[in-house]
Amino acid sequence: MQKIGRVILAVTLFTVMLLSAQAAGAAAAFTDTSTHWAKKEIDKAVAQGWINGYDAKTFKPNANITRAEFLKSLVAALKIKTEDTDTPFVDDHGWFRSYIATGLKQSIIKVGDYKENSFEPNLPITREEIARMTIRALGKDAEGVKSGYLAVAKKLEMMKGYPDGTMGGEKNATRAEAVVMVLNMLTAKNPPKPVSYPKTKEEMNTLIKSLPNFKGTTTFGDEGIVFINSKGSDNFLDNTLIVEYNTRIKMTVINIADPTSDNQLMVKDLLENYFPKSFEKAYATYIKVNKAANSDTNADIRLKYDGRVFESYKATTGKRVIIRIGL
Repeated sequence: MQKIGRVILAVTLFTVMLLSAQAAGAAAAFTDTSTHWAKKEIDKAVAQGWINGYDAKTFKPNANITRAEFLKSLVAALKIKTEDTDTPFVDDHGWFRSYIATGLKQSIIKVGDYKENSFEPNLPITREEIARMTIRALGKDAEGVKSGYLAVAKKLEMMKGYPDGTMGGEKNATRAEAVVMVLNMLTAKNPPKPVSYPKTKEEMNTLIKSLPNFKGTTTFGDEGIVFINSKGSDNFLDNTLIVEYNTRIKMTVINIADPTSDNQLMVKDLLENYFPKSFEKAYATYIKVNKAANSDTNADIRLKYDGRVFESYKATTGKRVIIRIGL
């Protein structure tokens, strides 16, 4: 019996590995996503199984996605069991019928959103419609009604605006945009847990957003850099606090370009994470460096707190202060 059990287990594991390899291989084989900005996200979504390519070679990332296609992907990504029941829509006949019924039951879509009881499943979906569906899928419909679905989607970093500051709500969404929005919604639904000493920009970003005084937005730079914009603006110069784990020197680096009150609070939160017993002392040392003249002896201090290296120094000109933390 044990031998048979091992054989069955081996066959099962082989099958799972084969299916996983096939899914990953399918994503990697798309000829039209190899240099696309959303390649990583598309590969991930296809591997998870809630969206597919048009065939083994093409995904058509820049093609529009229809209402029905997006609703199917959203329901599948959330792993909601579908129900094929009657709906008030007069055009619910087709492969998408069960997804429409499920969307209505889950309040992802509502009859009142559409004219003359017609869902128009084959109509290209707009970015604002996606914001509305995904915000509702998170159970935040009331917040969406109050503040605007696009605004809430931006706040939760499920969607980003365009360089001109607009959200492009009326624009038809591409398949690539839809994939990224669904993945961002899944992250907002089940946010990753922060680690105490992050060493990737993703881990650092998670830690930063978990801090009590975090506000605004974050963006990624090269290597492990995370820019923090406390104003939440689209102006790059408002990224006045930068945090990274530098793999070359194996230290966490906090770069304070402007010692605003918001940035000071964030620095204190960060120091409390790295120096839980002595963060008040570490923060006081940083303040001493920040207040020092650029050429003063207090402009460069190196100590140890809680068994970790603490270095803080001021730039030779201006008000920039650097903090470095090592294990």
